[in-house]
Amino acid sequence: MRAFTFLILFIIFSTMLHPVFAQQTAIGIGTVNPRMKLEVAGDARIQTGVTIGVIDNLQDEDTSTFLVQEGNARIKSLDVSNPTGAALGYIQVYEIFNPNEDWVYDFDTQVNATDFVLNAISASYDRELDINRNATIPFYSAFIQNGTWHIKADFPAANNRYPAEKGTWTITTLIYSNDLSKQFGTINVSMAGGTTQTAANPFIN
Repeated sequence: MRAFTFLILFIIFSTMLHPVFAQQTAIGIGTVNPRMKLEVAGDARIQTGVTIGVIDNLQDEDTSTFLVQEGNARIKSLDVSNPTGAALGYIQVYEIFNPNEDWVYDFDTQVNATDFVLNAISASYDRELDINRNATIPFYSAFIQNGTWHIKADFPAANNRYPAEKGTWTITTLIYSNDLSKQFGTINVSMAGGTTQTAANPFIN
């Protein structure tokens, strides 16, 4: 009887200690050297939700890493601090030289418009312009044609002061994956012959 009682107490005592022991020991699945309390080296499938209790703020020396779900339901890590790795967005500068005076009618970037969004965010031109008669600011834009992103740039109502000079446009673009954006389509707005108008409804709340 004493042996049986001792066995029951041992089982209860071991069960009570198990949660404490589990919290103090790192558990590795697929690895013998877990770096966290739980590390899974390989694929994992979770049937129900996961609750994250505490997310610490990033420190200056920390690496900023994003997790992105791919179409095949896998999770991919993006380390944006790695200059040669994949990223959420890309900044590409184009230096377009030797155009017809200041006019770039169509530059095909060959960036796929189905997979990526391209925004022209700044542009500059390095030659003096003939603007004695008209004030002008640089016009530049990105547009889609035949499935790729194109760029145009020009100073309306102005030309090179010295037509024989060959100038250079420097155009900075921001490129990011369509997976990271939501396309709402086109909103048609009638000004009804006036100068002010208000949207019927906000496209996003």
